[in-house]
Amino acid sequence: MEEVKKEAESKNFYLYVYNQIKLGKYPSSIAQELGISRQKLNYYIFFLKAKNLIGKVDNRNYAGWEILKELDEKELVKIIKGRCKKEKLNRVEVEKPLTNLHALVIKFPILSGVIKDSEWEIKNKLKNWLPKYKGLTSLSGLTIRNNNNKSISVFAKSRDIKNLNEVDNLAFKIRAYVYEYFKAKHGVELDLFNCETKNLNLATEDKKSEGMLRKGEKFELDLGKKAEKVFEADKMDAKAWLDGSPFKFSAETNDKEWKRAYLQMPFYIQGLAGSMPSIEEYARQIRLHMMVQEAQLKTQKAIQGAIRGLREEIKKFRGEKNGF
Repeated sequence: MEEVKKEAESKNFYLYVYNQIKLGKYPSSIAQELGISRQKLNYYIFFLKAKNLIGKVDNRNYAGWEILKELDEKELVKIIKGRCKKEKLNRVEVEKPLTNLHALVIKFPILSGVIKDSEWEIKNKLKNWLPKYKGLTSLSGLTIRNNNNKSISVFAKSRDIKNLNEVDNLAFKIRAYVYEYFKAKHGVELDLFNCETKNLNLATEDKKSEGMLRKGEKFELDLGKKAEKVFEADKMDAKAWLDGSPFKFSAETNDKEWKRAYLQMPFYIQGLAGSMPSIEEYARQIRLHMMVQEAQLKTQKAIQGAIRGLREEIKKFRGEKNGF
């Protein structure tokens, strides 16, 4: 299938579709060979139809398209040349944006044991206790905070990710790693069943929107639901926001569901652009159908008027005959 698609791309999809129809192939089989949807194939078929190169045929033996005008490759290339230039100008380019796991913080309650944190670093001071921190190089960088021996918080180092599955994979690896680490190193047992994500920041770069935000500006949207869970105990309120960090323009969220939809949006637009010829053809057929219906309505009204006139004439004739 991939070889067929490469062959079609090298010779031009229009030319390939035209030649396959010439061989008597059904559109469904052509789409299957190219590895594209019927809807996308219609984009090429409707253009060939508009140029009166192919036409619809429907009989007992065959239901599909047939060649109306026999052309060689050079003649066909001349016809589709302008179309291809226009496509190049209007093509919706889809670039895969860069997404950064800007923050991932997981909290683990302590079931038993005391953490020996005398060598840990004090970074900030609170009224009732001094939180202590320790950096680990495992899993591309982790920072552990001791929350007064009641729980620990694990901060994952910021990193670029290729897909959202990496978030869950990393979180589960952290859960397994810190459990073994504290049990072996400190004799501390963590509560894995009640661990929860306290902060998640998925930031996607948008280079085309750079300059739209002033320095320090931030726009936040409450999504009106709970964020998609990483762990069962998670209960973060879902939100999305625009920010100038870690990129010059970032679309950020703590909800994987929202981020998934955001990342798929360019591909939805690309699919919509490819569907426009099919939509235009459907609209044309609707307009023709409406014109036919309007003509039928006019004819029906004329017939009804003629029938009413005929009835009046019959009544008049019967009245004269009866002496009225």
